[in-house]
Amino acid sequence: MALTDPTAKNAKTTGKIYRLADEKGLYLEVHPTGAKYWRHKYRFAGKEKRLAYGVYPEVSLKEARNARDDSRRLLREGIDPSKVKRTRKVRQNWEAENTFQTVADEWFQKQAGIWADSTTKKRRALLDNDLLPWLGKTPVSDIETMDLLSCLQRIEDRGALETAHNARQVFGQIFRYAKQTRRVSGESGLDLKGALKPKATTHHAAITDPKEFGVLLRAIDKYEGTHVVRCLLKLCPLLFQRPGEMISMRWTEIDWKQALWRLPADKMKMRQAHDVPLSTRALSILRDLEPLTGTCLRLPKCSPTQAPCQRGNRQQRPAEARLRHKESPLRPRIPSLGPHAT
Repeated sequence: MALTDPTAKNAKTTGKIYRLADEKGLYLEVHPTGAKYWRHKYRFAGKEKRLAYGVYPEVSLKEARNARDDSRRLLREGIDPSKVKRTRKVRQNWEAENTFQTVADEWFQKQAGIWADSTTKKRRALLDNDLLPWLGKTPVSDIETMDLLSCLQRIEDRGALETAHNARQVFGQIFRYAKQTRRVSGESGLDLKGALKPKATTHHAAITDPKEFGVLLRAIDKYEGTHVVRCLLKLCPLLFQRPGEMISMRWTEIDWKQALWRLPADKMKMRQAHDVPLSTRALSILRDLEPLTGTCLRLPKCSPTQAPCQRGNRQQRPAEARLRHKESPLRPRIPSLGPHAT
């Protein structure tokens, strides 16, 4: 006789566990504590097995029967429902342990030792402020392209287009790492090309014409700013280093005997130590500059209107501002300068 809901509800406790049978192996197990558990007894490969379907009345009689019927369908296909349940539980635990935050933090820790300190801080801020609050708790395998796009558009809508493009790049790197570590099978993070407005790019072309390079050298020579800046500007065409390296030069890095500027690895973009030969002229400028500074050279704040120079009919940024620019105009390879190479 099939179990009814009133019978299950009114089942009284005794001093021991007993069962109220339903149909096709389903029964309600009543414990002395008053707890009632749904159980399903079945046979697979000649062995008797049991499945648990939850606690009554949280799981109703109808729900327990539906679960039993699902298990019986698997049995007809030659599949053990207990194994399916275990696999599902393992999957759920795996997803709980492999959230977007878990994978993102792993990726960040692996990259942090390679990046410059400033890049590390920017990436951490991007994750903490713009990505993790919305995606952090989601299993990485459940995240779809639309979830990522929603994050990017949220950043874009507040006008932070540069940050949005950085976030798209970070998504791509995190999901590439997730794929490499078998957390995802697709390429969700790499499917966002063209999703954002393009960045406005301002090109700062390097000087490659010898005559125009001569104009820059004369502008440096005529510059009337502070002596420290004058010296640094004069050193630029002699040393060919990035502006950031120039203004952070320390006297302990200068090897006066060998005429070398020994740049340590932690200052270099590629994290490799680099020796820069110092010409007689460069050494003379440095010796003239040394008494005016402390342990390192520091570029003072300058007015963007000082020391203009001309290239053709266009007024250029001052030589001092060029030194501050991210990419030095002197950095790229310059063709033979002829009489201008002084």
